[in-house]
Amino acid sequence: MTIQFDRRGLILGSGAAAFAMPAFAQREPPPPPPAAPMPMVRGLPAAPPPSVDVASDIDGRIDKFIKRQIDTNRLTGAVTAVARRNKLVHFQAHGLFDREAGTKMPTDALMVMMSSTKPVCGVALLQQIEEGKVSLDDKISKFIPELKTLQVRKAGAPRPARGQVDPASNLEPQAREITIKDLATHTSGLNTAPTRPDGVPNTLEAVIPLCKNVVLDFQPGTRWAYSASIGPDILARVVEITSGVPFDRYIKERIFEPCGMIDTGHNLTDAQRARVVPRYERTNNAWVRARTAPGNPKTTYMAGGFGLQSTAHDYLMFETMLLNEGTIHGKRVLKPRTVRLMRSNLVGDLYKGIGGTTEGTGFGVQVRTVLDPDLCGCGRDVGGFGWGGAYGTMTWSDPRNDLVGVYFVQQPHDDLRQEFEYVVKSTLGYQRR
Repeated sequence: MTIQFDRRGLILGSGAAAFAMPAFAQREPPPPPPAAPMPMVRGLPAAPPPSVDVASDIDGRIDKFIKRQIDTNRLTGAVTAVARRNKLVHFQAHGLFDREAGTKMPTDALMVMMSSTKPVCGVALLQQIEEGKVSLDDKISKFIPELKTLQVRKAGAPRPARGQVDPASNLEPQAREITIKDLATHTSGLNTAPTRPDGVPNTLEAVIPLCKNVVLDFQPGTRWAYSASIGPDILARVVEITSGVPFDRYIKERIFEPCGMIDTGHNLTDAQRARVVPRYERTNNAWVRARTAPGNPKTTYMAGGFGLQSTAHDYLMFETMLLNEGTIHGKRVLKPRTVRLMRSNLVGDLYKGIGGTTEGTGFGVQVRTVLDPDLCGCGRDVGGFGWGGAYGTMTWSDPRNDLVGVYFVQQPHDDLRQEFEYVVKSTLGYQRR
């Protein structure tokens, strides 16, 4: 996911040079102008940023960064939030919700999460592991017998054109079966969704067994390659099988309700759909509304790899639960050791990111985790973990800095997600004088 950018220009432009100074040497910037009151967030009381060693002008720094992207036609709007030490220090809406109508972005806007769905699926899987119903070492055929034996495309053999099949000479047997860990860490080789014939219901139960006809891109456990949908979808089906509960209902009852995530789901109410941000794409040097209708019509395929719609508030709650090692609002969603497992590097040096090498990072259960902040091109400290979505959303937890960050947009620019992390990092270390 890493895209390189000019860090020197970034540091000069965003004030990030401050985070290179010792905390005791940093001086509190002048008080910012009065800002709009932040939304009330249960469990995260608003606090003056310096009270948790955050610069008092964090709102201004982030707003300046987002405004620059809007003015240069990279974004149409955003919602951003930052909490530190369980205190809310920033929660802002920026730009426009609807360009045609000229309506401003509200803080409770819903956005299409795409792959930001994956960490939720990861938490659901980990809950089932805690209950002893699943192990990372389990073979997937234990739950879905149809996936016991698959063919693997030989190294160097090209993928066939769409609608074509691999010649037998390009295939070889699996060296071993796919495991739950392979699917959870994108090392299974199963990266292509099966074709769903007419008459087959569009449900996890009906579609996942069809993966028996999919050819693996490589031998399980030998490489990292992003399984954009089908790998996590299989995990969602495993959660259904082991819990006896449909995946959408499971995550609602076991994750969303305890966390206080009131606006997150595969299917939305009419009132919620009215708050979904219209998505715009840049075409011929102009903004054009994308042809998407999130949440309508309602889906029957409760994907683990995509499909959720949510708000910055809700993912702020989700990340806060992870930062607090599985506890929120006095309720336990995961055990501390399970959260530590989630953010551990489980793939050695296999993780190479999407589209190129990502140095200084590894991969856990559906999240990227920071191993070396100086190499990774990100603003998180060691152990910071999270994931993003294809339309630009990104959220993360940073245990060493006791911080969560939420970046909600609907235009995909990986470099802006990284730059946002650096802007947030530039505000850390300030103390009230």
